[in-house]
Amino acid sequence: MNSIRMFRSARGIDDIDAAEGDAPLFTTNTGRAYSPSYLSQFLTKVIKESGLSFLKFRSSSVGPHNFRRAFAIISHLIGVNVYQIMKSLGHEQLSTIEIYLQKVFEKERHAIHLWKSDVFGEYIIEESRPI
Repeated sequence: MNSIRMFRSARGIDDIDAAEGDAPLFTTNTGRAYSPSYLSQFLTKVIKESGLSFLKFRSSSVGPHNFRRAFAIISHLIGVNVYQIMKSLGHEQLSTIEIYLQKVFEKERHAIHLWKSDVFGEYIIEESRPI
């Protein structure tokens, strides 16, 4: 919030608390709202230039859409209903959320999640026992 306030102050626009309800949060130096595509490109560029260590292991860039996907995945993992996730992200169809969650669903359906420790324990070879 402090960074947003400093940005707005540097641009000579009202503080967030004093701004009109429909006023843009960020403005260009001419006072117009940034376009969503500009902000998306800018954020992707800033993340790339950040030098965060996990970025070197990625084959694609990280941008705002990754945050939407992460929101959907984390929400699902903590038990939020898929319909609620869909509405929170402003989607009209569940199929969009299912695309976000496809890999999570595949992992959840993996057979290992059905294993019971009292069943498989006797089949794991202890290091001290000869084979």
